[in-house]
Amino acid sequence: MRKAILSIVSLLILSAFFTATLSAKQRGILPISPTGTEVTGDQWLFVIGIDTYIHWPRLKTAVSDAQSVKDVLLSRYYYDKDHLIELYDEQATRTNILANLRFLANKVSEDDSLLIFYAGHGHLDSITKEGSWIPVESGTKDVSAWISNHDIKNYLKVDAIKAKHILLISDSCFSGDFFRGRRGKLPKVTDEVIKRAYRLTSRQAITSGGLEPVADEGFGQNSVFSHFVVKTLKENQKPFLIPSDFFPDIKAGVAENAEQFPQFGSLKDTGGQQGGELVLFLKQESRLNAIAVETSEREKELAYLKKLEQADQEAKQREAAEIARYEQQLAQLDARIIEMKKRLGTSLAKEDDSLDAMLAMVRQKEEQQQRLEELKRKREQEEARRLAEIERLKAEKRQKLIAAVEEDIGKYKEIVSSPFGKDMKETAWKSLVAKYAEAGKDLKAGDTEALLFNVKWSNAEPTFSNSIGMKFILIPPGTFTMGSPHSEKGRYSNETQHEVTLRQAFYLQTTEVTQRQWKAVMGTNPSNFKDCGADCPAERVSWNDCQEFIRRLNQKEGTNRYRLPTEAEWEYACRAGTTTAFANGGITETGCDRDPNLAAMGWYCGNAGNKTHPVAHKNPNAWDLYNMHGNVYEWCEDWYGDYPNAHVTDPKGPSSGTYRVLRGGSWGYGAGGCRAANRGWGGPGYRDSGGGFRLVRDLN
Repeated sequence: MRKAILSIVSLLILSAFFTATLSAKQRGILPISPTGTEVTGDQWLFVIGIDTYIHWPRLKTAVSDAQSVKDVLLSRYYYDKDHLIELYDEQATRTNILANLRFLANKVSEDDSLLIFYAGHGHLDSITKEGSWIPVESGTKDVSAWISNHDIKNYLKVDAIKAKHILLISDSCFSGDFFRGRRGKLPKVTDEVIKRAYRLTSRQAITSGGLEPVADEGFGQNSVFSHFVVKTLKENQKPFLIPSDFFPDIKAGVAENAEQFPQFGSLKDTGGQQGGELVLFLKQESRLNAIAVETSEREKELAYLKKLEQADQEAKQREAAEIARYEQQLAQLDARIIEMKKRLGTSLAKEDDSLDAMLAMVRQKEEQQQRLEELKRKREQEEARRLAEIERLKAEKRQKLIAAVEEDIGKYKEIVSSPFGKDMKETAWKSLVAKYAEAGKDLKAGDTEALLFNVKWSNAEPTFSNSIGMKFILIPPGTFTMGSPHSEKGRYSNETQHEVTLRQAFYLQTTEVTQRQWKAVMGTNPSNFKDCGADCPAERVSWNDCQEFIRRLNQKEGTNRYRLPTEAEWEYACRAGTTTAFANGGITETGCDRDPNLAAMGWYCGNAGNKTHPVAHKNPNAWDLYNMHGNVYEWCEDWYGDYPNAHVTDPKGPSSGTYRVLRGGSWGYGAGGCRAANRGWGGPGYRDSGGGFRLVRDLN
């Protein structure tokens, strides 16, 4: 009766294949081969798992192993249920196993591939020294009921099952007998190797051990061997995967966790060609799911950053409220002291208007003032710490993203530069830009420089404000013409025109450094025009003074990104994409007479009244930078020297010199001296009431 039932089961299994309707190929679900063409053959999968042996010891994980391998191949690779055979426990008889191998021999075509996975008992014949699979009903003594490795290999020959590629994965004892007399060699896996592997026929096997017993239990529901097979297939993100590529991970994982040594190689005398291997094709949705996971991780990082920034704002508000409360208490105390002073010596004097009362109020005021100053210092320290942490996380996130895209671009270039990868260009490019959807939108195929630029640019914050209220705006990379044409009014001979490329974006302060900002860092105010107010530019500062300010600001903010702009960065930012004398048009007057364009944007000798003015009270340029023309001239990082006559990239000026560069003109200059191209210079220790600066803050 058992045999009759099993025969019916076998017929039902075979009938399912004969009556199958639409295959994956018929539905148009076709993978792309390593050569860039659609795969025309079918991907067959035959899995066998046996736990409930009748005469042999029962196993614990064999069925689960077979099902786990099946599930990962169906979900992530181009395998489908129309080309799947499954035999578990009582179905996995000798008759059914051999009948299905025979069915495959009649059904599988020369363009197809076949992957067979077996998990169950294996045994070594003590007489013939040959390994065998043990079907579910086989006895322990009747060797004729076993399926020898020799019998299995006979079915896997190219003139039996005619598939182009066959890979046998066997998780059983003594399965290494498949390789007697021949061992596989693992090549370095490149696109050339994969392309060749796909083109040539193959007959290969991966086994859980050699001629030794292997462990049944391992990790959870799987044996050690099957666990690492599934893990490797599940974690793969490569579009084409061959055994030479994933076997080392399986072998290393098993060897570290069990006393068995997986093997991989070609099946002897089966007709496979040297270099041929079965190719697993990763489904597009699997790649997209992996990308979605990466995107989700980035979103989590972004959400955490936003949470930190919100906490920073809330902390600022709490600290400001506490400072305001102390300041109110001080104001009330001042009012009481003033009232007492008014009463003293008059008929309004009170009994408690004594020296002791006065001394108590003075001491109270001193104490309150000290507490207020300590609170402000603490607030500055906490703000600097919070900002430093936020900036560290932003920089880390940005650097990880840039490193990832650079690595992926390197892989893409390696593929398309190989003579064997030319046919994969389009597929490789689509795979690359899919990972960076926004940055890759509308790009010309192969434009990796634009992709990298877009990734860097699109992931930088457009503005940045630091702990002392300095606001910065992101300036994009680009190419511009530096210097002035011979026809420009007020031009000097040191303004030789030449093309400059700046490859890196940078933050530039939107205004000149103010007296308030200088005092917050340095504790003093060297400015000549103190009466102008805290929002007027800090002046009478030398280039050396600026370097000390930068050193202290970097220390205060826990970074090293602040610096003076190079002369090229300054002019590029001043012009903001324009080519005229001023960022809003040409020059009409070179002296102190009214020039309408300059008057709209800057303070100069024609409208300043011989003094500085608060920053950001004139029109900004197209990049929202204020006072690039006039108010105070601004120190640059460079030594002063002659311009080059040819195109330069990221120039930093001479390596040494006597004078440092000054740009932008000031309240005391005529219109000609405030042009975008005008160049000034001074010694590093030079100070003047018309001289100030603004800062750059590097992205990384």
